[in-house]
Amino acid sequence: MTSPRPDSATDEADAAQAFLAALADPLARLAREHGTVDFSLPSHGLVLRDPLERLTLGIVGQLISVKAALAIFGRLQQSLGGRIDAARLAASDETALRAVGLSGAKARAVRALGIEVASGRLNFDQLVTLDDDEVEARLVALRGIGVWSAQMFLLRAMARPDVFPAGDLGLRRGIESLYALHAMPTIPEAAERALAWRPYRSYAAKYLWLHYAAADT
Repeated sequence: MTSPRPDSATDEADAAQAFLAALADPLARLAREHGTVDFSLPSHGLVLRDPLERLTLGIVGQLISVKAALAIFGRLQQSLGGRIDAARLAASDETALRAVGLSGAKARAVRALGIEVASGRLNFDQLVTLDDDEVEARLVALRGIGVWSAQMFLLRAMARPDVFPAGDLGLRRGIESLYALHAMPTIPEAAERALAWRPYRSYAAKYLWLHYAAADT
């Protein structure tokens, strides 16, 4: 898989910041305050450019805290020789995978992912040629990968500029706080609000994550 950031990434980030900062929308204040951002960089500090590792972490992290997910992911890496290798992952048995802290369902899902990649049925270089909806559909068809995981892969690993993972709790809490809502928006409500931020919804997501992190401290 080629580098997810294009040569024009800085120009794109500047254009996104200028576009969002000019909107008649509370998000504009965040764009002005934070300036140009790189939405592909996660707040937890672990940058994964390898697409297999990124998808694996997405499976590992479902429904658990970031701290727990990173600990389990680190143990999984160690058990596979220091990195997530498709062939080694495919050859692992469920008992060994569960020993690092994975549930049975997640152990089966990451092993299935390893098999898909090792067999060539999932080719990350081919994903680069697909549009966002096609990539999401291809990934959601895999065991253990839902819409949120697929969208986070598009955003983090592929650096697609117009993705909004509306199911993300931090984004929905960020919207609730920024707009002073009486309740956290539903996933459809968050997705609807994000339409105003096209074609830079990935950048809007980053501003909302920053806002939520600051409000939560």
